[in-house]
Amino acid sequence: MYTEFFHLKEIPFSIAPDPRFFFMSDRHKEALTHLTYGLQGAGGFVMLTGEVGTGKTTVSRALAEGLTDDTILGYIHNPAISELELLATLCDQFKLDYDNNGLSLKVLFDLLHNYLLSNCQQKKSCVVMIDEAQLLSTKALEQLRLLTNLDMDHKKLLHIVLIGQPELQQKLKQPELRQLAQRITARYHLLPLTESELTSYVAYRLSIASGNPGLFNTKVLKRIYQHTSGIPRLVNLVCDKALYYAFKANANRITPQHVQDAVNAVVVTGTGQSKASNTGLFAGALATVLIGFGLAGFQLGLFDRLIDKASTAQVAVVSDTPDKSEINKLVIDEVPPVINEVMSDKALLANIKSARQSSAATQFLYKEWGYDITLNDATCRNAQYAKLRCLQRQGNYAQLVQYNLPAVVRLLDNLGEDYYATLLSITPLGVELQLNNSHLLVSQAWFEKYWSGDFTLFWTAPSRFKNSLKQNDKGTLIRWLDRNVSTALGESALSGTRFDTTLMQKVIRFQQQAGLTADGIVGPQTMMTVVHYADSTVPKLNVATHITEKK
Repeated sequence: MYTEFFHLKEIPFSIAPDPRFFFMSDRHKEALTHLTYGLQGAGGFVMLTGEVGTGKTTVSRALAEGLTDDTILGYIHNPAISELELLATLCDQFKLDYDNNGLSLKVLFDLLHNYLLSNCQQKKSCVVMIDEAQLLSTKALEQLRLLTNLDMDHKKLLHIVLIGQPELQQKLKQPELRQLAQRITARYHLLPLTESELTSYVAYRLSIASGNPGLFNTKVLKRIYQHTSGIPRLVNLVCDKALYYAFKANANRITPQHVQDAVNAVVVTGTGQSKASNTGLFAGALATVLIGFGLAGFQLGLFDRLIDKASTAQVAVVSDTPDKSEINKLVIDEVPPVINEVMSDKALLANIKSARQSSAATQFLYKEWGYDITLNDATCRNAQYAKLRCLQRQGNYAQLVQYNLPAVVRLLDNLGEDYYATLLSITPLGVELQLNNSHLLVSQAWFEKYWSGDFTLFWTAPSRFKNSLKQNDKGTLIRWLDRNVSTALGESALSGTRFDTTLMQKVIRFQQQAGLTADGIVGPQTMMTVVHYADSTVPKLNVATHITEKK
């Protein structure tokens, strides 16, 4: 084996979790810090998510090792069980005896309640870690929420750490899980290593195995990063195989060819996707930190999906009082009937001056999709890491209405200078904009007068969708398309995974109904419209969610 050849005391790149090889990248440190902080809070849940292979298990083990001696820890490895089995598993973890005859949710719940109360009276705390938490059923999650309702002297009797893949975030968006989502006091989305972190990671693991860090030079490490996108599990697989191929070639250094051979062996693509490990596409995604729902100081330039949006905001309407200031031409043509707050010309001018760059408007666009990010991260390019797609176009008002999605719009002031706002809704009340820190409600005429025609919007589609779907295409995505188009039309779905003539005619009817070009081809515009029907969580322009009328 190559260990002796390279004078290693053990294999440095095993994919088996080992605390000795735990490399504390900045993201891992942040994860530990924020999850530890969350366990000290008053909420019942903390959550750690990340794609396959990013180190969730390693972080959770480090978190467990950092718990105090008066903490009793339970661990659930396979949560794909019923709510009754879940409570029984918790009892097993805490070594509580129960009679299998006549077992019920109430019996187990009461048993756990009494146990947790007793521990609290003894100044002990209980923590349960649940791995692969995306497999929890809605009913099981609700049982966990009920358990975290239990407290004594304003102290939670049980803290739960949910560890799962990104699907867990999507699951918690369900309306029936809204209360649970609000209980999550710390959440962190663990992302791949940066290129510089990967270099340190490889050197660290080699040093633990008493190896020479010079085995992998800068050029080789760069090649490894290109193929693995910094995903630790893939890095381990590629490095391990590269060492093997170097050993076979009797080479004392790893070369780019050894890396390529290793990549071919583990079937890793250039996007960081491994067919063998089923990691999915998550190259270079942004790390996520969000403590609670309002602690901006803990965001640290990273973002995560917010389960519940902020409460309805007040709408500021520009004053229509004549003024000789340079802002005069920016006054709304007519004042709509929903005036909650009047913004002075001076305040409006200040907001415009602060909106010369698009980042603040893009930041708010992310927020419309449920992501809280910093200005530096608020770019079109980063949308892919939130599993969104970014579209930048120039068009007209009718096209915005047809897209029916919030957008960043480039406006022009009376001097012809650019400023940016977020288009939130288009309703009979007017056009709602977010300008810097204020909401504005303007008329359609005003908007069309000062809008340059440039806009940027986010949209979403199934990951397998590329540019279009058309007749004779095949695959499971065709079944998804047929099911959702049929639902929108009120027709029965077909059976099969081929885009045949019948489905094409169905798509044409759908396009006609939606006012789209009826060509039977599912391009981005048609796909956006299908997703509108398929996913009620997608933000839409025709729903004025922010506007509150005066009573």
